Amino acid sequence: MKLPILFNPASGTSPKDPDALLRPLPKDLRDRVEPTPFGPPWDFEPAIAQAIRLEGPLLVWGGDGTIHHAAKALIDRGCPVPLGAIPGGSGNGLARGLRTPLEPAGALQRLLEGRELRMDLPRLDGAPFMNVCGTGFEAAVAHRFDALPGRGFTTYARACWHLWRTWPAAALTWDAEQEPMPSAKGRIERIRAAFHAPGTGLPTTAWSLCFANLPTYGGGVWIAPAADPTDGCLQWATLARPSWFDLLTEAPSLFREGGHTPLRQEGRLRRATLRLERPLPWHLDGEPVAERDRAELTVDSRAFRMQVTGACPWL
Repeated sequence: MKLPILFNPASGTSPKDPDALLRPLPKDLRDRVEPTPFGPPWDFEPAIAQAIRLEGPLLVWGGDGTIHHAAKALIDRGCPVPLGAIPGGSGNGLARGLRTPLEPAGALQRLLEGRELRMDLPRLDGAPFMNVCGTGFEAAVAHRFDALPGRGFTTYARACWHLWRTWPAAALTWDAEQEPMPSAKGRIERIRAAFHAPGTGLPTTAWSLCFANLPTYGGGVWIAPAADPTDGCLQWATLARPSWFDLLTEAPSLFREGGHTPLRQEGRLRRATLRLERPLPWHLDGEPVAERDRAELTVDSRAFRMQVTGACPWL
């Protein structure tokens, strides 16, 4: 009996080759695992049972959506084994945030040689997510992207283009327990913080709003650089609608870990009840969910077991 590697042949923009995934592994690691095709209706039970017998982890090779469903299945079982996420989608936001190598074979080897991280488990109205949830423009794009044929950057860019100039901002009201942002660590960051005015608190309007457990969206956007999946908090982040000029001058900063831009505002909270002026679409880890005009955000501290590589910065 071997540890299953569940993979969704439909996720990502290129076919998955199980032989190519295993070929670079040392023999002792290759003999421990067995790729298994998987997809809707997402019955993870046999694979979880097998991972439990072999003392885990449950390995999943796919995009953020496939990994989101695997995490939900483990949560329903009380997280009996860690989840090991092998990047195989078009965005790979969770893997990027955990600093997992994006090359699948390298990621698999590092995960098998890795360690377990007890990370926070955030929830939107009780529904869990691993990386990020959000509303406004980003959620509208997630809904549009889900309805379009095909995957990958071109399809995502088309969804963004259709909504960029027409999506309106929405008014917000909050009941939230806020936490101060972590202090700047590096010299440049401390100088930059000294020349910026203190934060003005929670936003009263937003064009795009997310709540992040990890720092990155899919595609390499550092939406919440200070997010820490072990601090018991969520990082909120808003994006202002960029002009053409902003797309050239400011947007590239979002793709750098240390990038700073006035397009992004952020802060931290332990819990929040958010009310919106009208029902808006939402997403969980990029997966579209129902519209709502009221949302409750909570965090279960260190409640999820995640298999990570040695490059993961959190203990």
